[in-house]
Amino acid sequence: MNYEKMASEILKAVGGENNINSLVHCATRLRFNLNSESKADDEKVKAINGVLSLVKKGGQYQLVIGNDVDKVYKEIMKVTNLDSSKDNKSKEKDGIINRVLSVITGSIAPMIPLLAGAGMGKVLLLILSLVGVLDKSSQTYTMLKFIFDTGFYFMPVFVGFSAAKIFKCNRYLGAFICLSMLHPKWISLVAAGKPVYFLGIPLSLVSYSSQLVTAILIVWIMSYIEKYVYKYVPEMIKVFMAPLLVILITAPLGFIIIGPIGNYIAQLVADIVMFVQQHFGIVAIPILAAVYPWLVSIGMHKALSPICVMLIEQNGFDPVTRVIALCSNISQAAASLAVSLKTKNKEFRQIAFSSSVTAFLGGITEPAMYGVNLKLKKPMYACMIGGATAGLFAGIVQLKAFVYVTPGLLSLPMWVSQGTNNLIYAIITLTISAVVTFIATLIIGFDDPVEENKEEQKKVIEKTGYENILTPVKGVTVPLKDVADETFSSGVMGAGIGIIPSEGKVYAPGDGVISACFHTGHAIGMTINDVEVLIHVGIDTVSLDGKYFNLLVQQGQNVKKGDLLLEFDIDKIKDAGYDLTTSVIITNSNDYMDVLPTNKNKVDIEDVLLTAI
Repeated sequence: MNYEKMASEILKAVGGENNINSLVHCATRLRFNLNSESKADDEKVKAINGVLSLVKKGGQYQLVIGNDVDKVYKEIMKVTNLDSSKDNKSKEKDGIINRVLSVITGSIAPMIPLLAGAGMGKVLLLILSLVGVLDKSSQTYTMLKFIFDTGFYFMPVFVGFSAAKIFKCNRYLGAFICLSMLHPKWISLVAAGKPVYFLGIPLSLVSYSSQLVTAILIVWIMSYIEKYVYKYVPEMIKVFMAPLLVILITAPLGFIIIGPIGNYIAQLVADIVMFVQQHFGIVAIPILAAVYPWLVSIGMHKALSPICVMLIEQNGFDPVTRVIALCSNISQAAASLAVSLKTKNKEFRQIAFSSSVTAFLGGITEPAMYGVNLKLKKPMYACMIGGATAGLFAGIVQLKAFVYVTPGLLSLPMWVSQGTNNLIYAIITLTISAVVTFIATLIIGFDDPVEENKEEQKKVIEKTGYENILTPVKGVTVPLKDVADETFSSGVMGAGIGIIPSEGKVYAPGDGVISACFHTGHAIGMTINDVEVLIHVGIDTVSLDGKYFNLLVQQGQNVKKGDLLLEFDIDKIKDAGYDLTTSVIITNSNDYMDVLPTNKNKVDIEDVLLTAI
């Protein structure tokens, strides 16, 4: 996979860098917040090789990439001036529910790896004690236990720090306020159980360790207090007076009002979930397991993360969200495996099999879902059947997860509990899900994409006509294979030619549209009568970050043949140690039967450089 080419195509399809408010990525998705979704071309996005699916949800423009998402993300960040720490907020207004969910998930998401690691550490301690490797009375066990417990005990501090970023207030003040509610003195007062008063007002004796709802609420209130305080405090004393007032106002409010309300909400949610699981679990779990794949497909499954975290911290286990995720994840893996064994399309077989392995081992189902099951449609019905069947068994035995982590074979320790058969129940559950889904997929069948691929090849072969691309840079030509950059010389970006420039100017090689511009000025993309041309000046010149380049056009601009697009200082770039060989590539070469380079040694801007047939 050529990630540089893919990044370029994505940038162009979403409306260019100027249309991107912020960009982050999760395990499998690029999550854009666009200034205007109307400027993005959905069909072009979906057609990009490597993009499994497009999801528009919660104000985000999400591109499902799969396991290589971080590589694509890095390539995009290389050629743009986007701020990876920028507030993840779209200029377009979202609904109140989407905004609440966005705040909750945004506050918790950064700490998920920490919780997963600390949680698995606690499970490891349990296993080591069960097999007799580590004695619970030993100091080593005690040390490791409080180390792993730290992640959960101080969870409000991590959440408060993340929430402050979302609410655009001081992150350290947010963490400080949450930390004050975990002070050892307060913990001892709660443990003593005697009445506590502040200015004559009785305080609820609540332990706020592991309280994520309270942390989010108190930082949200603090953000308004901070804005008001900083607006009216005089500049000469603001440096100490403003934070002092924020603390004096927010902290007491936290103990008197916000904390008890947050604790009540968290307990209410936990009680409702437990009530449903205990009284309707046999019906609710299979229904939720059948629906869960569709929640994943629209990105709504992340809204369940806070519930899981609250359940594990308040009750010690999660009997719902991780259970239905287990049923669904394994069903996606099994369906993709069945497709890989039944399809006659060799390329699709490889995609389906690798996606299945990823889902089975790590519980990462997006490649299997978007690349295989959802694409073929019918396997999704098999997933619903398998997930619901496994969910029925899980509901009967009341399966429980003890760690927040994505369910898969590698995370089986998340189901371990001393003195129970819970791990065995988890293995039986995933076995049922895999077997039933696999058989259902084979029975229901699917439309094999073999013939569709043949038609695509036929269209390419039948393409007629030709297009001449003129020379954009004066100089001496070199075969593309001799360009000292494997990205271009290997041909993965497309067919083309290299030019050693004799003049620091780039001209339009035809009438067309500027399809891609980079703030670094080192490369320009043009579309000329459906031919997509990339002009890349020099080798690794992106590292100059725009120095010695003067970009004269912008994305979306119509230009005429011979228009000056870019100027660059040949001598200074050479002195900086860079190879100036300029690659001219037709990036959609596969749409043509052949791309013929010129046989001239020296070329001028009036010469035909490439011909797409």
